[in-house]
Amino acid sequence: MNPREGSLVIQRCRACGTLLAPLIATCSVCHGVDLESVSSSGIGSIVSSKVMHRERYGTQDDPVSRTIAIVALDDGPWVYSWIAGNVPTHSGQPARVEFQPSAMVERLPLFSVQTYQGP
Repeated sequence: MNPREGSLVIQRCRACGTLLAPLIATCSVCHGVDLESVSSSGIGSIVSSKVMHRERYGTQDDPVSRTIAIVALDDGPWVYSWIAGNVPTHSGQPARVEFQPSAMVERLPLFSVQTYQGP
């Protein structure tokens, strides 16, 4: 199976079908190493996040604020990622995010916060 261009790619164990994070080399369930790349839905919830203030390399500009997070994909695996926009802090439920196609920042996928669509 070839993942769709611009989609978030995760791994699937060919032996047991477990879905795994993108850079995993061994299945955490059966310890198999025969993995295939598959497209993820790219939708998930933020499990944990932290705002980081980093200087831009080679500049004297003010530090840039970025949010790094662990996202629990609806597909199953958890991935490290960057978050575009502000993460709600007191919503009572995890912030929902969506992968931004073709957006990679320092080898991590970029997600944007979705607006809550009530029941």
